This record gives sequence, C-alpha cells and structure tokens, in this order.
Amino acid sequence: MSEEKKTPQSTESTEPTVLKEEETHADEQRIDTTTDTAIEEAALEEKTPTSSSLAKEDAVSPKKRLGGVLASQKVRRRGISTVFTAIFLAVIILLNVIVSMLSTRYPSINLDLSAQKTNTLTEDAVKVIDSIKLPTTITILGPENDVRDNVMYSGYGFNYSQVAILSDKIKERNSNITVKYVDLDKNPTYASELQEANLSAGCVVVSTEKRHRVLQITDLFNTQTDYTTGQATSYSMVGTALASAISQVNSTKLPVIAFATGHEEIYDSSALQNVLKNANFETVSFNILTDAIPANAQMVMLASPATDYTPQELKKLDAFLENAKLTTDRSLLITFYPSQEALPNLSAFLKEWGIEVPRAVVVERDQTHIAQSNASFILTQTNVASTVTLNPQVSQYENVVMPESSPINLLFTSRDGVTTHSLATSYNTSYLVDSKSTEETVKNAKQQAYTTVALAQKNMSLDGTVYKQNVIVAGSSPMFAEGVINASAYGNGKYVADLIRYATGETDSNTGLLVTPVQTNQVDINLSQAASMIIGFGLFTVFIPLCVLAAGFVVFLKRRHL
Repeated sequence: MSEEKKTPQSTESTEPTVLKEEETHADEQRIDTTTDTAIEEAALEEKTPTSSSLAKEDAVSPKKRLGGVLASQKVRRRGISTVFTAIFLAVIILLNVIVSMLSTRYPSINLDLSAQKTNTLTEDAVKVIDSIKLPTTITILGPENDVRDNVMYSGYGFNYSQVAILSDKIKERNSNITVKYVDLDKNPTYASELQEANLSAGCVVVSTEKRHRVLQITDLFNTQTDYTTGQATSYSMVGTALASAISQVNSTKLPVIAFATGHEEIYDSSALQNVLKNANFETVSFNILTDAIPANAQMVMLASPATDYTPQELKKLDAFLENAKLTTDRSLLITFYPSQEALPNLSAFLKEWGIEVPRAVVVERDQTHIAQSNASFILTQTNVASTVTLNPQVSQYENVVMPESSPINLLFTSRDGVTTHSLATSYNTSYLVDSKSTEETVKNAKQQAYTTVALAQKNMSLDGTVYKQNVIVAGSSPMFAEGVINASAYGNGKYVADLIRYATGETDSNTGLLVTPVQTNQVDINLSQAASMIIGFGLFTVFIPLCVLAAGFVVFLKRRHL
C-alpha cells in the first residue's frame, strides 16, 4: 500500500517539475535574448545619442563652453593689450624721432625754459640777423658734442650750450649764415691760417669776405664778485654778442678809434674797446711817443694819462684834428681821474679849447641820485646841451653813472670859432670835495650842478663840405670801466656808443648792437642749505622716483589679473 501510494505521488510530482524546468529554460532564453537586446541597444545608444544623453550634454556643455569662452576672451584681451602697447610705444618712438628731426631742422620750435630767456634772440638781434646779405660763417672752436653737452667751461658755471643753441637759431633765420665747429686739437693750424694768436677753445670766430671778429669767452660770459658779500654773479651776453659780431663783419665801413699809449694810462680801455667793436667801430692801439697816429683814425683816445705830454705829442694831436686829407669828422676823447698828477702841458692844450678840469671830485647829497650806496657814484643828466643831439631817438639816457668824476669848467661859450657845450651834468644837489676839504666845509658846501662831460667843437670846411673837429672831455674814467659800461643796470654803454657815433659823424649808423649782459643765476627764493637738501635730494631724488615705482607696480598687478 505504501509503495502503490508512493508511486502515483512521484509520477504526479515529476510532470510539473519537467514543465517548470522547461518554463525556466524558456525564461532563461527570454532573459538572455532580452539581455542581448539590451546590450545591443546600449551599444547603439552609445553610438547614437539619445534625447536623454543630448539633454545631459546640453546641461553640462554651457559651463564648459563658458570656461572656454572666458579663457579665449582673456587671451584675446591680453593679445589686444599687447598690440596696443606695442603700437603706443612705436608711436612714441616715432614722435620722438620726428620731433628730434624737426627740432634739429627748426631750432626755434624748442621752448626756452631759462628764467631770463637767455636761449632766445632779442628783437634788436633779430633785426640785425634778418638784414644780413653776405655769406657769413660762425665758427665755434670746440668739439660739437662738448659744446652742446655743456662740457666746455662747466667748471666756471657757464652754460656754454647757449652758443650752439643761439647759433642754430641764427642760422635758421637767415640762410646766408652758416655754423661750423673746429676742434683746435685736431686742427692746430686754424689759428695760424686766421692770423690770430689769441685763439683758444671756446672762442667764436664770425667771418665774411670783408673781415672777421673773434669773440673771446669773456665776450660771451662774465662773472662779477661782490667783495662785500663774496657772492659771484654770472652773466651771459651770447645772443647780442653774436649778433653784434655778425653786424660788424658785414658792415661796409668801420670807423677807426685809436687808443694812445705811452703815458702810464690809469684806465684799462679793454671794456670800452669791446663796446665800440659791438657798435661797429674798429679799435687800434699806438704809442703816441714813437708812432704816428693811424692815418684812417677818426678818433684818438687818451685814457687818463699819469704823465704829461710833450709839446711834440700835442702837435700830433693838433695835426690830427686839422688833417685836410681826412674827409670825416675827427675827435679827441680824454678821460680824467681826481687823483691824477698835474699835467700842465695837457691842461694848457685844453684851455685853448675852452675846457679846464679841477682836481676835485663831485659828490651827491641826494641818495636818489647815487648808485651802489656811494655818494661819489653819481647819476648824471644827459642831453643837456640844446644845440647838440647825440641820438634823435633818445631824449634822456637812463641811469648813466659817473663814479668819482672830476668837475669840468667851461672857460667860454664861443671864441675863435670854438664853441663849448655841456653834454652831461650832475644834479643840483651835488657838491665838490678836494684835498683841502674838511668836515665843516663839506657840511656847508655849495650845492649845484657840475659839468661831467664837455664838448669843444670847431667847424672846418673842405671842398665845400663842413667837417667837425671835436674835443670831448669826460671827468670820470670809471664810467668806461668793466662792470659799469657793460652793466645792464646802467645806461653807460648806450650813452658812450652814441657819443662816439656823434663824434665821428656816424650818428645815423644803426647797425651796431649794444651787447647786454643778462644775469643767469638770479635767485627768486632764498632757501637754507637744509631746505635745499630736502627739496633737492628728498623730493626729486627719493620721493618722486618712489611714487613712479609704486605707480608702475600697481599697474603691473592690475594688468596681471586681466
């Protein structure tokens, strides 16, 4: 029973099991097929983007694109910035080259930043330069680079580059004028070729086919020292000196002024000679003891002789004044000094011309009529003779100073064809002091105007033409001295030049140019040495460079993060 019962149970259980196995196997086949299909679809999906993958890519791609765009923009900005910087630098360099070329070709476009405009030609200098017709050469003795770079005479405080700057401007204004440089070390024969013995580095030679003029360094620059304070003052005469030399070498005729020597002359006439050269006169020297008066001289000057003249020498002077072959006005100019020894022969000669010079000094009581706080440095009145006009364009010469002047007495107004005139006088607040004066006599001295420059004149007719014989006496030798006749503060230079033009018949000559010194080291603000150090070293040497460095560093950091 048990076996029969077991058998049918096992039979019944086997059938369903087989079915299950078959179903399982079919399911496995289906799963395998599904899996293969899924793998194939997945592979296909990897090859062909689906909408979901596209969506994912769309979700991620903008960020990647933004980073790429930003990176490309940064590179682009840097590239553009570099290009603009390069272009800017190229433009700056090009502008510098163009400006340098233009400034070389047209020097007048360069700004004159000097306080006293020493690198600018004056109006009078421009008129002279513009009138030049002859080929004229300005030769600067020195290496061009040393001249332009202020190497020459830098130890003296002279701004020698002014010579090159103003010569360039002169050349620019007139094509007839050329500028060249000669290095005497490389061309030692130049001085002998020019037949000039006193040529040295720094001299300037101005020449035409007619003549040449040498400007020494003292004709271009000057230094004066105040011995009470020890302060040195520098002056520049470059512009007017060059123009005056150009005018002189282009003049058709130069009146000759002869300076007599041989009597221990007290006065050094070199400053006066420079003024006359600048006024288009030629100066020569001769020994009146041994030499004849130069035949072409129109004026003879006796500069404060210390010893008396012989009768023979005075006859030379008479013969010169009466020379019938000299078809021009001719004159004799004599200067005096209060401490001169007695000169009886010369005094007798002057009395024949109606002039007497006492041994005394004119002193001024009014402080407004003196210079340099010195009562004997008197300011004078000019053009006081109504019948004599030195220059029709000048009614009064301002600030003509006559230091330590002797008074001049006019012995008559007219006699034997000779007329006398006062050309300059002191003010009526002046008085005389001599070796006999005491404190009491000075206190009670009579105040009046005294003649300080006198003229004795005589007419002479030659072939129907009237010429003048002039004897001019100046009571002050120092009025012609260095630092007075050429000082811009005084009118002595202009007055003396016009006086000698009148005396030689050259009144209408307007080509000469008065050389005017211009102070180059004027102090506008007084600073202590400590303050100067703070401003000079602290401000310009430390502070400003540090500011520029800091600004450059900030710009670097800003550009670095672009």
